[in-house]
Amino acid sequence: MTVNIDPVRLLTRSFMADPYPALAHLREDHAAVPVENGGFRMWLITRYDDARTLLADPSLSLDLVKHRHRILEQDLVDIERRPKLPRELRRAMLDYDGADHRRTRRVVAKHFAPSQLATSKPRIERLADDLLNDLPANVPIDIVARYARPLSVAFISDLLGVPEGAREEFAVWEMALLTAPSKSEVEHAGRQLHKFADEMVALKHEQPRDDLITEIVRAGAAGLLDDAEMVSMITMLMIAGLEPASAISSGVLALLENPRELTRLRENPDLMAACVEEVLRFESPFRMLTPRFIDHPVELAGITIPAGELLLISAGAANRDPSRFPDPNQFDITRDTKGHLGFSHGSHRCLGAELGRMQTTVALTRLFARFPDTEMAIMADTVEWRPGMFMRRLHSLPVILR
Repeated sequence: MTVNIDPVRLLTRSFMADPYPALAHLREDHAAVPVENGGFRMWLITRYDDARTLLADPSLSLDLVKHRHRILEQDLVDIERRPKLPRELRRAMLDYDGADHRRTRRVVAKHFAPSQLATSKPRIERLADDLLNDLPANVPIDIVARYARPLSVAFISDLLGVPEGAREEFAVWEMALLTAPSKSEVEHAGRQLHKFADEMVALKHEQPRDDLITEIVRAGAAGLLDDAEMVSMITMLMIAGLEPASAISSGVLALLENPRELTRLRENPDLMAACVEEVLRFESPFRMLTPRFIDHPVELAGITIPAGELLLISAGAANRDPSRFPDPNQFDITRDTKGHLGFSHGSHRCLGAELGRMQTTVALTRLFARFPDTEMAIMADTVEWRPGMFMRRLHSLPVILR
């Protein structure tokens, strides 16, 4: 069966506020449907079984730079909407396949091993406590700007070795690169992040420290990474390191919107680990995962996706597929979330998944232990979400700490 190859546009105001009705409609009607994103046609995959199978398929390519000529010829449908970003930002392990993916991943993998998590937890706890000590009770505050984001910025900056005076800059550019509403803002953020990573490489050449950027620079000196890969790796780690802020913010919102679940959590704090998994399923930080290129036709439930197309796998849609998660639009901290795609799946599953879980768990535990009667400062249906196809990220979340 063939479907109209003209892509649909999903990025409406209602989709940004709540993408799940539209994604459910697409999931029910077709196994795959072409959509427009950033000026390109991409085939949206919304069903859980299809998503999980494709994420584990080594024949799908994440190296879009390698296939750029064919992609530009076949899949570019609106050149005016295509942001032009430095190619050096697409040379990290997330953008490679096979041997190159394994080579670049090995450079940083030990920093995310279980043995490192034990040393990270006390630091995360101290950061959380310091931030909470400075928050006023009984008045509205933005928990995103005052707690979730600063916690993630501080931790990833410490891990990478970003100097104190430069931390706010990269966090602003990271937000704009992923969620700015205009192409010019995205392009500017991409250029600034590229420049920033270059500056970090130069700094660690001159002033090496016991940090992750220094290790990346040393890998470059040893011939394990080229210059573009060093810049791209640093940029990717800065971006990935801020993702726990999305899960923390969404977790606060989900619990405050579902007081019965918050009560269950207060009565049984041991449910926090399960709560975090449900947050990652219910509001996956990555609404869509990084696009894949296919050099052969793919058949899904009678629909043929031609060779040379881009696949856009929706973790957000798959994690609310009722065939895998019954009553998926209900936030339930006791449900079986095994197999959720909040950290992707397959060889490109998030390297920092356990660290992200830990940061989210510590942040939510510390917040609700200190302020157990926290409540929303606005109506839930007025909460603002950031724009963009890929990220499910709160713009702000006003709460009153009690």
